[in-house]
Amino acid sequence: MPAAPADGPWEIAFGPRPGATVRVPSDAGAADRWAAAVALGGQGRYAAAAMLLDGLRRDPAVAPAVAAHAAVTLASHRRQLGGHAAARRLDAEALARAAAGPPSVVVPGGLLTAAAAHVDALVGLAADALGTGDLAGARRLLDRADAELSRRRCREDAAAWRLPVRLGWVAAELALAGGDPAAAVRAAADADRRASGGRSSRHRVKSAIVAGVSRASWEPSTAPAALVELDALAAEATRLGLLPLHWPAALAAADLADRPGVVQAAYGAPEGGPEGPRIWADAQGPASHGRVASHPPDGGEHPSTRRSTGSPDATRTALPSDPPRQPPVDRDAARNANDRHRNRSSDAPNGTVSDAARRRHAAARTLSVLYSRSDPTGRRLMGESAWIPGWHAVT
Repeated sequence: MPAAPADGPWEIAFGPRPGATVRVPSDAGAADRWAAAVALGGQGRYAAAAMLLDGLRRDPAVAPAVAAHAAVTLASHRRQLGGHAAARRLDAEALARAAAGPPSVVVPGGLLTAAAAHVDALVGLAADALGTGDLAGARRLLDRADAELSRRRCREDAAAWRLPVRLGWVAAELALAGGDPAAAVRAAADADRRASGGRSSRHRVKSAIVAGVSRASWEPSTAPAALVELDALAAEATRLGLLPLHWPAALAAADLADRPGVVQAAYGAPEGGPEGPRIWADAQGPASHGRVASHPPDGGEHPSTRRSTGSPDATRTALPSDPPRQPPVDRDAARNANDRHRNRSSDAPNGTVSDAARRRHAAARTLSVLYSRSDPTGRRLMGESAWIPGWHAVT
């Protein structure tokens, strides 16, 4: 089976450099175009991704397994912009396409299977139901996805490892929405453990975000540690070019910063006063039991938080160690004239960690960038969504 090139779309979509320039050659095959769309979506370049995904869905020559994955991916992007109802139609389309043709196609590193697309679509439908307030329907769909994951032959899929990770994310969010934070912690910890064993920075960062939020919801005493980690994850998401993960991490951190005494406990700042130096993640590998340290610009260091897998109040990070510097964006490949909008969402005056309001402002600025990178449908969904906070006036 062919190996994925070091700078190819598969490596960017599922590897340690998710912010690298995505190039789509004119002769790229359908599976490579799908991987490129996944990579572009991870960077928040939704318009460029939608162009590729719509092309795959509309081309009758594309294998049903690939077209099904394209529909699932576009559904995920719509959902990230608050369009759960729009995503539900695409996930349903993916189910139908997954059953319509040959079971797999050869791709770098393995196969792209209809079985995996089927499970992915069920997980997506569960997330769609959760987003529209149908918790019972979400549970039924997630149970079906779990059963299908065990029954179907998904192990051959080149990205099969991500199916239980995505299932864990939705299971944790569903448990939180249903008022069961202990179950959320278990589901998030399982997803975090699985993602930590892989190479995908995108999955590792999101899993760490979900795990941190779940722990803080289960045990309020972990909120200071969770605030430190979420600040680090928000900064890391920006550094890696993962803007769709920056704003939820920043908003979650803002919610924790609103709790009395949390900022003081996290950074040693006097209550109501300025917070400590801006956090700089000292990220270690997944099995290092390293520390997440706060390095201010003056070279000093705040007390670090040691990882631990055995204690629910321990802060843990699943970030890759010292990835290369992100290269400039190839706008021709992205085909999006709006990408000139430079993101400065993680900036804070005087190099300080922002307070809750400033964290929300940073999230809103990131959302403004994502709006500029979205197609007309995505922009409409952002404007209509009750899940996306107010951001339109942010400059």
